[in-house]
Amino acid sequence: MRYRPEIDGLRAISVVAVVIFHAEFFWRGKQILPGGYLGVDVFFVISGYLITSILLDELAGGRVDFSRFYMRRIRRILPALYVVIGISTLGAIWLLPPDSLKEFSRNGLAALSFVANIYLWLTQDYFSEAAGLSSLLHLWSLSVEEQFYVAYPLLLGLIYGFSLGKPAKYLICLSAFLLFLALGFQHSQPADVFYLVQFRAWELLAGSIVAAVLRHRAPLVLTGLSGSWLFPLLGGMALLAAFVFGQPLGLTGYAFTVLSIFGACSIIAFAGSGDLMSRLLSSQPFVGIGLVSYSLYLWHQPIFAFARHYAIGEISYFQRVLLIATAVAMAILTWLLVERPFRKPSSFSNMTVLVTCAATTVVLAIVLSVNLITDGLPQRYTADQQEMISVSAERGTLSLKGQDCKSASIEKACMIGLRSVPPTWAVLGDSHAETLSDALSRLFETLGVSAEMLTYPGCPYVLGVDPVYTPEHCANFASAVLNKLRHDRITTVVINDRINAYMEGTRFDNREGGVEPGQPIPVEVKGVTPANELDRIFGVQGALSSTIQTLLDNGLTVIYIAPVPEVGWNVPHTVLKLTATGALPLTTARQAYLDRTRRVYDVLQSFDGRSNFLAVYPDDVFCSKESGRCITHTANRLLYTDTDHLSREGATMLVDYMTEQLRKSRMIPAER
Repeated sequence: MRYRPEIDGLRAISVVAVVIFHAEFFWRGKQILPGGYLGVDVFFVISGYLITSILLDELAGGRVDFSRFYMRRIRRILPALYVVIGISTLGAIWLLPPDSLKEFSRNGLAALSFVANIYLWLTQDYFSEAAGLSSLLHLWSLSVEEQFYVAYPLLLGLIYGFSLGKPAKYLICLSAFLLFLALGFQHSQPADVFYLVQFRAWELLAGSIVAAVLRHRAPLVLTGLSGSWLFPLLGGMALLAAFVFGQPLGLTGYAFTVLSIFGACSIIAFAGSGDLMSRLLSSQPFVGIGLVSYSLYLWHQPIFAFARHYAIGEISYFQRVLLIATAVAMAILTWLLVERPFRKPSSFSNMTVLVTCAATTVVLAIVLSVNLITDGLPQRYTADQQEMISVSAERGTLSLKGQDCKSASIEKACMIGLRSVPPTWAVLGDSHAETLSDALSRLFETLGVSAEMLTYPGCPYVLGVDPVYTPEHCANFASAVLNKLRHDRITTVVINDRINAYMEGTRFDNREGGVEPGQPIPVEVKGVTPANELDRIFGVQGALSSTIQTLLDNGLTVIYIAPVPEVGWNVPHTVLKLTATGALPLTTARQAYLDRTRRVYDVLQSFDGRSNFLAVYPDDVFCSKESGRCITHTANRLLYTDTDHLSREGATMLVDYMTEQLRKSRMIPAER
């Protein structure tokens, strides 16, 4: 099989796309190369093409030497893989808290067994925020390839052994069937289609088809055009479109998967004749990156993941570039010191390679198993650190009959408190109100009343506003709740949500390195097109004031709990990091919270003094005017479950403070 430098160039653009995707670069709120993950799909096509070309060469000689085939795979895959897993394991033991170390170890054992794709299918969403912290997430693709190559050589051998003719037609039929199978399950079972070999095999077979067609020159529909410059260029444009515009989910997203496979096949099938795309891909920079692409693919994810674990704030773009440079440097070293020597039979005999790989497998498996057996090696920490690490943060959402009170439905609303009496209270808001439900339920029981949870995640209770980027449901839900309040025997409402974030339209930046991840979450007044961003903000502020006035006009007592201080960091994760380094406590600036919430405070303070209105200010609970700091945990309790939702302990503190204010205002009886 002749060497084709343009295929190394194709490897280069594929691995660069994957690395940029995992680096998470954004421009004006949109991710650069959102379809960069499709570089893995291109790797599948390249792999299918190369392996099939080798197998067809051997079959043309009369037989396939399976032991030789799998020995080549071992030399190609295992040495570099084991080096990366081994060094990553040391990094995990040094950096990761017990629960994260256990997760790493499970993933590592799955990778050693080449079932990482199945493990991740059962446990993790590739596109979730948590995936960025998974050091071995990317090894699912190696598992898919090795599972495929267990059966594929046998399939080709059977086709030749029974003299069934040229293999291309069988490969085309099988690939088409598996493609339609993937399309059929993409909507209902996207995780299956992403991770499992039966849904990925058609991509490897696509490369196999190109190899078979080029070898047997049949039909000439392809090979007659092999000198054309058009198809390699179209292939390059298809890949660029897939990488730049690709989406991870749904049939639309899968269309980009198909587009990337088409692009890769077009380049492999038609490039190599001096056309523009071939010259570009065969240039020295592309070929150089392509040669180290496997090692670069192995190194980039653990380097990114460990950096995210270690960093307290967001990793800057400059730091991300340095991480990419580090991954490239490690890839070059691995290629020079591990990949290239182990591929040459003259450097190491087959027996040496087998014994080395077997021994390394055993050692790695033992270390990873010890991590699990010891429950994440907590002995690495002092007694005080172990106590903080052992603390878990649960949301304060009440669970009734095994179901959390977050139905987002008026008809299925939870009743909390003393449920033997008709509800006279109601709780309104978003998921932040839901986190108070357990603590509120205990309060209502002591008052001898019950309340309905009329909440909707992602929707502040403000009449007539909807999220800018999502379907209209918030305004409709708020209106339906108001209608229910008018006709039921509800006398008092408690409101809590994250209206400051919806009003400002941005995720929280604590100005100290903590920037909440995620897309902007602005809301706007329904049916009104704001002239500019400030106009939108003032519109929502006015709608909030109007909502409170409407509730008061309907004879309701309104208890409005202002938004809780946001943190910017994921509190459980960050506290674990700081615990390991002895850098607690984790606090944020009170002024950042006040600046973020000032427009909400302006509205609430305009209602102060009304006999049927009480504003509760959470900064009185979680922040100190003297120090100017807001706490996120106590000595042994976490007050948040993420960047902005209170834990059960945090919710209890807030509701206890609200209870004091209600008693001072004589809205509820004094404590007996």
